[in-house]
Amino acid sequence: MGSYEINLEQQTATSINGITFKLFKTEQGEYKGVCLNPKDIPPDDMDDEILARMIKEAGVFYELAKKSR
Repeated sequence: MGSYEINLEQQTATSINGITFKLFKTEQGEYKGVCLNPKDIPPDDMDDEILARMIKEAGVFYELAKKSR
């Protein structure tokens, strides 16, 4: 699992390689995200499956940060 810098006020998670996601919680309690800086995504991470996994991981770290607040 990766590591993310979490900003609770802006609802963002930034990965160790600098990709920032704006997170939104769905009705099912999962997180969806929008990449705020798509030009910074490395070519080998452009795959939809990889990005979806990164958003899921970011949501886990975001939820943990909310609980430890």
